[in-house]
Amino acid sequence: MSVTLRDAKRSIEDQRWIQAVYPEYLEELAAVSRSGTGVFPVLGEHGERHSELLARWFRDDRSHPLLLLSAGHASGFALVSRPLVTPTAKDAAEYRMAEFFIRDKFRRRGVGQAAAALIFSRFAGRWEIVEATVNARAVAFWRRTVMAYTRGHYDERVRDGEVRQHFVSSNAPLLGRT
Repeated sequence: MSVTLRDAKRSIEDQRWIQAVYPEYLEELAAVSRSGTGVFPVLGEHGERHSELLARWFRDDRSHPLLLLSAGHASGFALVSRPLVTPTAKDAAEYRMAEFFIRDKFRRRGVGQAAAALIFSRFAGRWEIVEATVNARAVAFWRRTVMAYTRGHYDERVRDGEVRQHFVSSNAPLLGRT
């Protein structure tokens, strides 16, 4: 299985694919909140504003929307974001995984973990990954993925209903190395 990334800002087709799949992503997040937590919005709750949100992804220089491909087939998307202001604290995150989605038929095949490792290596620096504690699948996925990528060299904190992993990535991926 070959996993690759493509900068979605460079391709109208990639942008359209993400726009078409985005409602599927929102619906999945909404299912996590059906217990009444209100953590994730229900699709359509805020009208059709998701197109405005996605348009910002593609024009903001601090946003890095990526199309994730498995054996050349679009399998998901990710949004890496950078802070509005350059972090002043020496351990402040330079990159944040703002969104990450793998379509169901590509899951449990290593696509997500491989894509995440490629992303971490492409954007070398200090990272923060945040998951809502109610999203147990996301928490489990990111714990496994960050543990494998960093070989356990990361910090995790749980507070205010969120799990946050902090770590430093490099251009030399650790995932799969012996």
